[in-house]
Amino acid sequence: MKRLLISTVLTSILISAGAMAAPSAKFAAVYGDGGPYVVSQITVEGTADASDFDENDGYTFARIKVPQGKELLVGVSAEVGLTTDTSIKGKNGGAAKAIAGAKGVVIVVAHRVGDCVPGDGNTCGAVAAPGDVTLNSRVQTLNATLGGVIESCTDGDLDGTIDVSTDCVVTDEEIGLMLETVSANHFNFVLPNLDQGEYNITAYFTTRADAAIDIDECTVGGDAEDGCSGGDGEVSASAFAEAFIGKYMVTIQQVRAVKGSILDVDIIE
Repeated sequence: MKRLLISTVLTSILISAGAMAAPSAKFAAVYGDGGPYVVSQITVEGTADASDFDENDGYTFARIKVPQGKELLVGVSAEVGLTTDTSIKGKNGGAAKAIAGAKGVVIVVAHRVGDCVPGDGNTCGAVAAPGDVTLNSRVQTLNATLGGVIESCTDGDLDGTIDVSTDCVVTDEEIGLMLETVSANHFNFVLPNLDQGEYNITAYFTTRADAAIDIDECTVGGDAEDGCSGGDGEVSASAFAEAFIGKYMVTIQQVRAVKGSILDVDIIE
């Protein structure tokens, strides 16, 4: 796992060092208008079962001063880009499954200035409710059993019948599916009843890309020990996944919650 610091955010922080020295007591914000940030990407392909993943982290933070017992309302908005691409190629009844998944997640943490350095991890500091939130996620699964493309046939034994497996030239058949989306997503977080002090409010972003292929061994010559009756199919599969964070905005407001109004309750169905 690689922890990536968003360089454009650091640049903006360095430029506004004077503002950091005297942070606002009411409102703070940080944003990135470039990207892509926190890119995760993985590819799996072949003729045997396989799986792999790529996961990466990045963070950004803003600073705000909090009086005793106040709350912070933190809004995180971000573009999340997801790409999933699956394909299967084969003939003679070869069967396989290709799976690609991608997602973007965020968690917000309050680090008291001087007690913790942003980037040390989300275990250092107070985690904003409701914890980690999935901004966007997708899992794409492609199943296929492929007979192949019949190019030509000849009745070699002149018996008046055609056996595709012996009398025909069959080439690979291929099927594929790709989805590519970018969506803007938003979620609100709350940090209740904070002690007085100056805080770095850090948003940790995580992206993950998963890819797997599952070959049906019974269709490509599996033996009786595996419960197969044998098969003369040929098949290969591939899966590709990518996830990234695009433009984002983190806004922080100092608020006073109505007493007893911040509750952790389940939805009643």
